[in-house]
Amino acid sequence: MRKILILSIMVLISVSFFNCEEDVESPYDTSGQLPAVTIIRPADNDSFTWGDTILFEGEGENYEGIDLDDSMMVWRSDRDDTIGTGTVFERGDLSVNVHNITLTGTDRRGRINSDDIIIEVAAWPEPEEYELITVSASSGYQMGWSGIDAGEEPVHTVSLSGFLVGKNEVPYSLWADIKAWAELNGYSFGNEGSRGYGSSPTDQDPVTYISWADCIAWCNAYSERLGLTPVYYTDSGKASLYKDSSEDADIDNNCVNWSADGFRLLTEAEWEYSARYINGTDISSGAHHSGYDLHTAVDDCAWYINNSGSSTHPVGQLLPNSLGAKDMSGNVWEWCWDWYGSYTDLFQDNPRGPESGYNRVIRGGCCLSTAEYCRTAVRDLHDPDYPDACLGFRVCRGNI
Repeated sequence: MRKILILSIMVLISVSFFNCEEDVESPYDTSGQLPAVTIIRPADNDSFTWGDTILFEGEGENYEGIDLDDSMMVWRSDRDDTIGTGTVFERGDLSVNVHNITLTGTDRRGRINSDDIIIEVAAWPEPEEYELITVSASSGYQMGWSGIDAGEEPVHTVSLSGFLVGKNEVPYSLWADIKAWAELNGYSFGNEGSRGYGSSPTDQDPVTYISWADCIAWCNAYSERLGLTPVYYTDSGKASLYKDSSEDADIDNNCVNWSADGFRLLTEAEWEYSARYINGTDISSGAHHSGYDLHTAVDDCAWYINNSGSSTHPVGQLLPNSLGAKDMSGNVWEWCWDWYGSYTDLFQDNPRGPESGYNRVIRGGCCLSTAEYCRTAVRDLHDPDYPDACLGFRVCRGNI
């Protein structure tokens, strides 16, 4: 009898012990059995733009108030399926959609509860308009100038195919918008870019502090953003798109798809023709500023040392040249495609500069230049790997 009593006590102790485990449901406990699950952020009906980094945070606990394991906290979107696990994580790649987000928590007994919110991921906004001007083909114009600077000689005949040229220098606002989109799509830049130069620059001042390589990568990104065919590649076979300007840009004329309809830098010959253009047949004097044929006073169409206050100004404020382009003299120097090299007196058809070199061509003068350096025939040079305070760019498109 005593043995039976001891055995009964042991059985009762064992049953009592196992009933203390959280995974075993007591038949007498009918309250609070499901886990509690709550989405903390995002908030219901939050809106985002594609590419935004979205912080997801939630909490879950079983009926005893013990936190659920991260592996048992699963987040799903009705658009993108499972998007994460755990209490906290980030995503920056949700599709453009209205998403029903569900956080599901499962306790160790397999019981499930969930919380739901709706968020919207909107498309990346369209970039601001960058106006382009049609430049008709030239069967031959006299490039260069004699008698002022030997670097502008000899004068030589150049023919050009038609192209589209930017009415203005690229403003910082457009640079920053395309750069942000580009970095979400596999691009890297060596420099952030700045809002012009001097006192109180704005988003509409030309972008500065960018290298030649930054411009090349940006042009490809802008092309992709608008569904155009990019121009620049890392190899002559054009198998790899140029997307990383954080390293030295070792690309030459053979790495360019000149027949593509995407954005690119102007060649030096295209730049000078655009600056001196009058009517498709005649060109203005290379001894004067761009727009001289319409506006003889340099102050009317160029920000230079005498009227700029030693600062850049928002693009497009002064009078245009005969083509309709603005700021081709003054405000900021502009990167061109070409390596800097000596002119030849031979006829040239769509010249693209030397095959190699140490410096790239820059054109147009800047807000710190004298009127002399705002002449349309003036040539200067700059290391392509280094940005400068008064150096920006304008873009063009070929294949028209």
